[in-house]
Amino acid sequence: MAEPAVELTSVTKRFDDVIAVDDVSWRIEDGEFFSLLGPSGCGKTTTLRMMELAFGHFPAGVINVVTGRGDAVGDALVAHPDVPVIAFTGSTAVGQHIARTTAGQLKKLHLELGGKDPFVIADDAPVEAAIEAVSYAALINAGQVCTSTERVYVPRSLMPQFAEALAERVSRLRLGPGIEPTTDVGPMIGESGRAQVEAHIADALAKGAKVLVGGRRPPNLEQGFFYEPAVLVDVDHSMRIMREETFGPTIPIMAYDSFDEAIALANDTDYGLGACLYTHDARKVRLFYEEVRAGTIWINDLLTDNYAGPFGGMKMSGVGRELGEEGLEEFCQTKHVHWDMEGGVKEFWYPY
Repeated sequence: MAEPAVELTSVTKRFDDVIAVDDVSWRIEDGEFFSLLGPSGCGKTTTLRMMELAFGHFPAGVINVVTGRGDAVGDALVAHPDVPVIAFTGSTAVGQHIARTTAGQLKKLHLELGGKDPFVIADDAPVEAAIEAVSYAALINAGQVCTSTERVYVPRSLMPQFAEALAERVSRLRLGPGIEPTTDVGPMIGESGRAQVEAHIADALAKGAKVLVGGRRPPNLEQGFFYEPAVLVDVDHSMRIMREETFGPTIPIMAYDSFDEAIALANDTDYGLGACLYTHDARKVRLFYEEVRAGTIWINDLLTDNYAGPFGGMKMSGVGRELGEEGLEEFCQTKHVHWDMEGGVKEFWYPY
C-alpha cells in the first residue's frame, strides 16, 4: 500500500504562482493534508495572492505559506524534523544545499533544478516552422523558464540561411511590460539575472562568438530589467553560454555535421531537464529520445505541458518526478502489510 506524506515543505524559486499551485494540487489529490510553501523572494506577493484565490476556501492550516530569506526561513523549513518530504524548484546550487542540509535525516527529496536544454534542428525540418519553434522555446517569459531552449544545433548546410532568418524573426519581437497585449518579450525578473546574461554574452564574444541581433539593454526602456533577445553564432562548448544555465533571452546557434554529432552535442552537458527536436523522420525521432539524456523530450511541439505525463530531470537537473502517476507516487511512501488472518503457531518458529 502507499500512504501520503503528512507534512511536506515546498520551496519555489521560478514561476512561483504556477509551480506553487501545481505542487499543492498534486499533494491534495494524493490525500496529503498539511503543506508548507516557501515562495521565492522575487515573487512572494504573487504567490500569496494565488494561494488565497486557489485555496482560500480550505480549512485554516491545510495550506501554509511562509515567506522570508532562504538562509533563514528556507533552511529552517527543510531542516525541521517534522517535515519528511521536501519539494524544491530552483537552481542546482540551492538543490545541492538542500541535499546536504537534509542528508543527516535521510529525507525524501523532490528536486526540479536547472537546465541547459538543447534544440536540434534536423536536416529535413521545414526552416520557417523551425524558426518559429526556436523563437518560442527560447524566448517565452524572456527565457526565464527552467526548460527554455538554451542551445540550438543546426545542420551545417542550413546554418547561414537559418541563422539569418532567425535573427530577422527575433528582431521583430516587441519588448515591453508583460501586462501589455502587444508585448512579445517582457522584462527579466531582476538586475542579477540580467547581469548574468550580459556576462555569458561577454564571455562568448571574447572567445570569438558574434551577435547577429540584440544583446543589449534597450535604450527606450530604461525602467525595468529589459534585455533585447540575442542571437549568437560562432559559438562552441568552451563558452559559458553553452555550458552554464543562462536563464535569459539568448539563442546561441552551433552547426553540426551529422545527426550522431548533434546527439553527442546535446548530451555534452551536466544538465538533463528537457530537449527538443524538429523533424519528420521517425528514425531520427526514435534515436533522439532513446539516446538523449533528458527527463522530457519534445518533438515538434515545444515546452507543451501534459499533466498526465511525468516531469523531472536527469543528471544535475534534479531527482524525482511531478505530474502523472509518477508525480503522485513522489509524495507517498510504500508500506508493506503482512497479515496472517488465522494467527496460528508456525512450524518454523522456535524450537526446531
